[in-house]
Amino acid sequence: MNLARSTRLLETAPRSPARPEGGKIVQVSRTSDTIPEDGRALTPDELAELEAQMGAIVDASRLFKSLDEKGRAELLGISYLRTVAAGTVLFREGAEEERVMYLIKAGRVNVETTSASGPVHLADLGAGACVGEVGLLAGGPSTATVTAVEPTERVAFPKRRLQRFLDAHPAVRTRLESLVDARARDTIEKIIG
Repeated sequence: MNLARSTRLLETAPRSPARPEGGKIVQVSRTSDTIPEDGRALTPDELAELEAQMGAIVDASRLFKSLDEKGRAELLGISYLRTVAAGTVLFREGAEEERVMYLIKAGRVNVETTSASGPVHLADLGAGACVGEVGLLAGGPSTATVTAVEPTERVAFPKRRLQRFLDAHPAVRTRLESLVDARARDTIEKIIG
């Protein structure tokens, strides 16, 4: 991957100033489509590490399989990093959440929904998994509660930026829609029993 191009994308994307633990700080102006206060831009070292990890993630991921090197660099250029402690709720079922999709970089999350008979465990997801894709594509309230089981790093893709990316990469959009459909079928099967 072209690190210089990805870093340029990061430096020109709307970002808030944030001081990561060591490493270079990428500072840009705050706009309505920026990194939230608890998020931060990827440092060049983290970006290089993520680019290396993306190769393995893409090989294992149906969602990103169609991306070439340039597509991966574009995808990373619209992202930012968020880290949460164990027990943090990323999405709460029924809530109108910020519209963002997360790719789990490290850590694990628990996904559950509620049925008439109580909570239904849907999945435990780790590195390489996506969460928030249903709300991002379908809109409306969150369809499940997603909670960090351990400290978790997530690469965040805000809705407006990701929509533009998906418009430019229709094969990824098709795979994302297929993922949403498969998860909906899986959820129905788990609720019905």
